[in-house]
Amino acid sequence: MLRIRARQLSAAVTTAAMAMTVTGALAFTAQAAPVPKAESKAKVLNWLAHKHSDTMPRVLRKGSDWTSYAYLYDLKKGKPGKKIGDATAHCSAVEVTPHSVVAQCQSVLRTDDGSITLSGTIDHRRSDTYGGDAAITGGTGKYEDAEGQVEAVFHGDYAKLRVKLDD
Repeated sequence: MLRIRARQLSAAVTTAAMAMTVTGALAFTAQAAPVPKAESKAKVLNWLAHKHSDTMPRVLRKGSDWTSYAYLYDLKKGKPGKKIGDATAHCSAVEVTPHSVVAQCQSVLRTDDGSITLSGTIDHRRSDTYGGDAAITGGTGKYEDAEGQVEAVFHGDYAKLRVKLDD
Protein backbone atom coordinates (compact mmCIF):
# COMPACT_ATOMS: atom_id res chain seq x y z
CA MET A 1 0.00 0.00 0.00
CA LEU A 2 2.84 2.34 0.89
CA ARG A 3 4.56 1.56 -2.43
CA ILE A 4 1.39 2.40 -4.39
CA ARG A 5 1.07 5.76 -2.63
CA ALA A 6 4.76 6.48 -3.20
CA ARG A 7 4.34 5.74 -6.93
CA GLN A 8 1.22 7.93 -7.09
CA LEU A 9 3.07 10.74 -5.31
CA SER A 10 6.06 10.32 -7.61
CA ALA A 11 3.78 10.41 -10.67
CA ALA A 12 2.05 13.54 -9.36
CA VAL A 13 5.38 15.29 -8.73
CA THR A 14 6.63 14.30 -12.22
CA THR A 15 3.41 15.54 -13.84
CA ALA A 16 3.61 18.85 -11.93
CA ALA A 17 7.27 19.28 -12.90
CA MET A 18 6.46 18.64 -16.57
CA ALA A 19 3.58 21.11 -16.44
CA MET A 20 5.85 23.78 -14.92
CA THR A 21 8.49 23.10 -17.59
CA VAL A 22 5.96 23.41 -20.42
CA THR A 23 4.47 26.57 -18.87
CA GLY A 24 7.95 28.06 -18.53
CA ALA A 25 8.79 27.17 -22.13
CA LEU A 26 5.55 28.76 -23.36
CA ALA A 27 6.19 31.89 -21.32
CA PHE A 28 9.75 32.11 -22.68
CA THR A 29 8.47 31.62 -26.25
CA ALA A 30 5.88 34.35 -25.76
CA GLN A 31 8.57 36.70 -24.45
CA ALA A 32 10.88 35.83 -27.31
CA ALA A 33 8.17 36.38 -29.95
CA PRO A 34 8.73 39.42 -32.14
CA VAL A 35 6.88 42.54 -31.13
CA PRO A 36 4.17 43.37 -33.66
CA LYS A 37 4.84 46.43 -35.78
CA ALA A 38 3.06 49.61 -34.79
CA GLU A 39 -0.17 50.07 -36.70
CA SER A 40 0.41 51.87 -39.95
CA LYS A 41 -1.45 55.08 -40.52
CA ALA A 42 -4.81 54.87 -42.22
CA LYS A 43 -5.16 56.43 -45.63
CA VAL A 44 -7.80 59.18 -45.69
CA LEU A 45 -9.64 60.20 -48.85
CA ASN A 46 -11.82 63.32 -48.88
CA TRP A 47 -14.61 63.11 -51.42
CA LEU A 48 -17.75 65.09 -52.19
CA ALA A 49 -20.99 63.56 -53.44
CA HIS A 50 -23.45 65.79 -55.30
CA LYS A 51 -26.94 64.27 -55.42
CA HIS A 52 -28.30 63.89 -58.93
CA SER A 53 -31.52 62.03 -58.09
CA ASP A 54 -33.37 60.18 -55.36
CA THR A 55 -36.70 58.46 -54.75
CA MET A 56 -37.19 59.50 -51.11
CA PRO A 57 -40.95 59.77 -50.48
CA ARG A 58 -42.32 63.06 -49.14
CA VAL A 59 -44.04 61.21 -46.29
CA LEU A 60 -41.77 58.73 -44.55
CA ARG A 61 -42.91 55.85 -42.38
CA LYS A 62 -40.92 53.07 -40.72
CA GLY A 63 -39.94 50.72 -43.50
CA SER A 64 -40.02 53.34 -46.27
CA ASP A 65 -37.33 52.61 -48.88
CA TRP A 66 -35.60 54.91 -51.32
CA THR A 67 -32.56 55.06 -53.57
CA SER A 68 -30.15 57.89 -54.31
CA TYR A 69 -27.64 58.55 -57.06
CA ALA A 70 -24.83 61.11 -56.85
CA TYR A 71 -21.75 62.26 -58.74
CA LEU A 72 -18.52 61.78 -56.82
CA TYR A 73 -15.73 64.38 -56.76
CA ASP A 74 -12.32 64.74 -55.16
CA LEU A 75 -12.54 67.31 -52.36
CA LYS A 76 -9.58 69.71 -52.35
CA LYS A 77 -9.34 72.57 -49.86
CA GLY A 78 -13.08 72.35 -49.20
CA LYS A 79 -13.99 72.64 -52.90
CA PRO A 80 -14.94 69.98 -55.43
CA GLY A 81 -12.08 68.89 -57.64
CA LYS A 82 -12.35 66.62 -60.64
CA LYS A 83 -15.18 64.13 -61.02
CA ILE A 84 -13.90 60.70 -59.98
CA GLY A 85 -17.02 58.55 -60.20
CA ASP A 86 -20.48 58.13 -58.75
CA ALA A 87 -22.29 56.88 -55.67
CA THR A 88 -25.48 54.93 -55.14
CA ALA A 89 -27.42 54.21 -51.95
CA HIS A 90 -30.43 52.16 -50.94
CA CYS A 91 -31.91 53.27 -47.61
CA SER A 92 -34.73 52.14 -45.33
CA ALA A 93 -36.29 54.22 -42.56
CA VAL A 94 -35.98 52.40 -39.23
CA GLU A 95 -37.19 55.21 -36.93
CA VAL A 96 -39.33 58.20 -37.88
CA THR A 97 -40.17 61.22 -35.70
CA PRO A 98 -41.69 64.58 -36.69
CA HIS A 99 -38.19 66.11 -36.98
CA SER A 100 -35.85 63.28 -37.93
CA VAL A 101 -35.39 59.90 -39.55
CA VAL A 102 -32.89 57.17 -38.74
CA ALA A 103 -32.13 55.24 -41.91
CA GLN A 104 -30.15 52.06 -42.55
CA CYS A 105 -28.26 52.44 -45.84
CA GLN A 106 -26.21 50.23 -48.14
CA SER A 107 -24.03 52.26 -50.50
CA VAL A 108 -21.48 51.87 -53.27
CA LEU A 109 -18.84 54.48 -54.13
CA ARG A 110 -17.56 53.82 -57.69
CA THR A 111 -14.37 55.32 -59.08
CA ASP A 112 -12.19 54.52 -62.10
CA ASP A 113 -9.84 52.76 -59.64
CA GLY A 114 -12.53 50.49 -58.16
CA SER A 115 -15.54 50.46 -55.86
CA ILE A 116 -16.05 50.66 -52.10
CA THR A 117 -19.16 49.14 -50.51
CA LEU A 118 -20.62 50.56 -47.30
CA SER A 119 -23.20 49.75 -44.66
CA GLY A 120 -24.32 52.16 -41.96
CA THR A 121 -26.97 54.36 -40.42
CA ILE A 122 -27.74 58.01 -41.04
CA ASP A 123 -29.44 60.36 -38.62
CA HIS A 124 -31.41 62.38 -41.16
CA ARG A 125 -32.82 65.66 -39.84
CA ARG A 126 -35.42 67.34 -41.95
CA SER A 127 -33.36 70.54 -41.93
CA ASP A 128 -29.77 71.62 -41.36
CA THR A 129 -26.72 69.43 -41.61
CA TYR A 130 -26.90 65.77 -40.65
CA GLY A 131 -24.71 62.73 -40.97
CA GLY A 132 -23.64 59.26 -40.02
CA ASP A 133 -20.89 56.68 -40.16
CA ALA A 134 -20.69 53.60 -42.33
CA ALA A 135 -18.44 50.56 -42.21
CA ILE A 136 -16.52 49.66 -45.33
CA THR A 137 -17.74 46.15 -46.09
CA GLY A 138 -15.65 45.45 -49.17
CA GLY A 139 -14.36 46.72 -52.44
CA THR A 140 -13.08 46.01 -55.92
CA GLY A 141 -10.03 47.01 -57.96
CA LYS A 142 -7.66 49.25 -56.02
CA TYR A 143 -10.00 48.87 -53.01
CA GLU A 144 -10.25 45.06 -53.19
CA ASP A 145 -9.07 44.55 -49.60
CA ALA A 146 -10.67 47.73 -48.27
CA GLU A 147 -11.40 47.96 -44.55
CA GLY A 148 -12.28 51.01 -42.50
CA GLN A 149 -15.11 53.47 -42.26
CA VAL A 150 -16.67 56.47 -43.94
CA GLU A 151 -17.89 59.55 -42.08
CA ALA A 152 -20.58 61.40 -44.03
CA VAL A 153 -21.88 64.93 -43.42
CA PHE A 154 -24.89 65.92 -45.52
CA HIS A 155 -26.03 69.43 -46.33
CA GLY A 156 -28.69 69.93 -48.97
CA ASP A 157 -27.76 68.02 -52.12
CA TYR A 158 -24.13 67.54 -51.01
CA ALA A 159 -22.36 65.04 -48.81
CA LYS A 160 -18.78 65.40 -47.61
CA LEU A 161 -17.27 61.93 -47.29
CA ARG A 162 -14.19 61.20 -45.21
CA VAL A 163 -13.10 57.74 -46.35
CA LYS A 164 -10.69 56.22 -43.81
CA LEU A 165 -8.99 53.13 -45.23
CA ASP A 166 -7.25 51.00 -42.61
CA ASP A 167 -4.02 49.51 -43.85
